[in-house]
Amino acid sequence: MRVSSIRLWASVGVLVIAAGLPYCAAAVGWAATQDETTITVRADIAFGVLVSWVGCTILAITGAFWTWRSWRARRETVRA
Repeated sequence: MRVSSIRLWASVGVLVIAAGLPYCAAAVGWAATQDETTITVRADIAFGVLVSWVGCTILAITGAFWTWRSWRARRETVRA
């Protein structure tokens, strides 16, 4: 399997998102506390949310690259 494979990076992005989703649910549910001026989130929950954001970023970059490659391939087909 090639490291530059779009399918590989899309899978990595989805798996990283899946790893962070329980932490996102916890942040929305019971792990965040709020008083008059601040919202406090536990460190492990914040790290899990950050992990899911990294997964979303990987998936977004992969999707943009896939779109660019398919657009370029279609454009080259029209030229020929």
